[in-house]
Amino acid sequence: MFTLWFMGRPASGKSTIASRVQDKLVENEYAVENLDGDDIRKNLHPDLGFSREDRRTNNRRTAYVAQLLNRNNISTIVGMITPFRDSQQQAREIVDAEGEFVLVYVKCSLEEAEARDPKNLYEQARRGNIEKFTGVNHPFEEPLNPEIIVDTEELSPEEAVEHVFTRLEELDVLSVPLDEEYDFTITREEEQEIIDQLEKLGQI
Repeated sequence: MFTLWFMGRPASGKSTIASRVQDKLVENEYAVENLDGDDIRKNLHPDLGFSREDRRTNNRRTAYVAQLLNRNNISTIVGMITPFRDSQQQAREIVDAEGEFVLVYVKCSLEEAEARDPKNLYEQARRGNIEKFTGVNHPFEEPLNPEIIVDTEELSPEEAVEHVFTRLEELDVLSVPLDEEYDFTITREEEQEIIDQLEKLGQI
């Protein structure tokens, strides 16, 4: 089992790509659960704020849920900012106890993320309405050694998903290659030989 941990700045494209990766895995009959960062905070960790320690706790709790799911043969997708390297490493260590941890860095410049921002959170943070907002008044540390880097300024969502799966296959994470086709073609002569043999055996 594996956990794909999608991290990156707010509005970098994490949730979009993670959701599309989940859809493709489900289409190929993988048992997978998507732990979206916003949903996790709302339903499991409403007690936490956005200080460094609270973010670390949020990441640790989520990694533990992913570990439990992996233990029970359910692969997991996590979409979470995870702005600090110590939290990135902590999540890896927790998940690796039961499954394979794959850090996916959804790369996007601050300028581009701010330009895209569908919720206008960057603007609110710059006006002082949001404290400890990643990239504006709170730090963001790029990962040192992610297994996968998805540059959403260079790749469309479709290309990004394709890149993720290409890398997953290169890393030998997927137990069964996606969209694998079984090639079983025979000539008419070979087919007739089989029919003749079956007739001799009284099977047809």
